[in-house]
Amino acid sequence: MTRKPFKPAAWALPQPVSIIGTYDETGTPNAMNAAWTGQYDDTQVILCLSAGHKTTKNIMARRDFTLSFATRDQMAACDYVGMASGNTTPD
Repeated sequence: MTRKPFKPAAWALPQPVSIIGTYDETGTPNAMNAAWTGQYDDTQVILCLSAGHKTTKNIMARRDFTLSFATRDQMAACDYVGMASGNTTPD
């Protein structure tokens, strides 16, 4: 077993459920449950999103997004945006 020491830093662990919010070219809101997000450092985050997502297209077009961390009370809504696709569900 290899040990890896980590320098003191801010970490978002355990990994939260990340909800990415965007708007399309007509101003229609879109939300996505993103599993591959993380804290890059104390002022930046990383989003690993494939090009086929409506959310990714919106970010590339508008260069803007919001990032929220889900709470237990929001579980059903977060589950919905994790299963529904903005490419096929317009509202």
